[in-house]
Amino acid sequence: MGKVKRVMRCYHCGDILQSVKQHEKGYIEKSFLLAPNADKEVLYCHGCYEKMKAINTGMLERDADEEILKILDDAVATDAMVIWVIDLFSFNGTLNPDVVNKIKGLKVIIAATKLDLFPKGTKREGLIQFVNERFVEFGLTPYKVVLFGNTDEIDVGQSLDKLSEARAGHDVYMIGSIASGKTTLINKMLKSYSNKTRRAIRTEYYPGTSVKLLDIPLSNSASLYEVPGFSLVTSVLGKVEKDVQKIIIPKKSIKITNKTLSPGEALLVGSLACFELISGKATSIKLYASEMVESKKIVAKKVRELMEENLEKKYLRPVSARFTTFTDFDLFDYTMEKDGKVHDISIAGLCWISFVARGQVIRVMIPKGAAVKEYLGKLR
Repeated sequence: MGKVKRVMRCYHCGDILQSVKQHEKGYIEKSFLLAPNADKEVLYCHGCYEKMKAINTGMLERDADEEILKILDDAVATDAMVIWVIDLFSFNGTLNPDVVNKIKGLKVIIAATKLDLFPKGTKREGLIQFVNERFVEFGLTPYKVVLFGNTDEIDVGQSLDKLSEARAGHDVYMIGSIASGKTTLINKMLKSYSNKTRRAIRTEYYPGTSVKLLDIPLSNSASLYEVPGFSLVTSVLGKVEKDVQKIIIPKKSIKITNKTLSPGEALLVGSLACFELISGKATSIKLYASEMVESKKIVAKKVRELMEENLEKKYLRPVSARFTTFTDFDLFDYTMEKDGKVHDISIAGLCWISFVARGQVIRVMIPKGAAVKEYLGKLR
């Protein structure tokens, strides 16, 4: 795997932080840059610190859906089974570590949706392996991974029989992030669901919370509970407006854009992301994104200028009014191995690129707080 290093920047002015030249932009004392948790802190350069008259560090925001975690406490207490519905296109940004830690001792089935959006010829086995590996990295070993397409017909009887065998008499909690496809999946099941119990399907507030759960009887003593979607914590989808979400959520098969970058060139993805080749040989890159997402190869030194121009003219989608200055973005440098293997760099909820690793250094620009991940390629 490639080595990644976050490019440390002043949270206020956006200048790249450095500890060598005291009178130049971005200067900060070396002790701050070398601190054990420096990459998890909000840092200010010396100039901004003096101007703001404020403390020099603060923890980055990290979300957690407390009420859903409270519900999952009961799932753990009753040794329930969990069905975690994920969107194959962007689930990296929805793997909330608090949720993972809460349920990792339970039997967890991963239901991966939107399979039909992937290019024809995509190997199911490769995707299953990919999903398994991502969850294992987070400390959760799935009991099983199943894939679904939006147009797939679901044999509810067969699905419930398998579910009954797997849950061994226990309740089932279906969880997933907003826009994961959970509601679509549950609606397909309900179309041909036959209630053979004395209890009715009902929706009610979970005790002690403001959260409503759908309660589907599986037997006279056990239920399948559909839990509302938790936040898109580190996904681009959770950080942009609804009209921008409509552009970056694929409705058709994912679009593949082929580009070749030389050092000093970059691929601008709307005004929300940029992939820049800092050093190395010219690299052929495949960009995977929604059919409505637009990209353009540019000279890297003009990134700021072109982004600002695009914010006004909107000739390259997507554009979000929530990310309007260079300081609204994080930068990460990926130093790749020379293994000759296909690697992916994925921006959760937006897109990913695929390329052969030959020792390049690739800089990735993403909206602050969004997740970016590098791993061995899964589609080619």
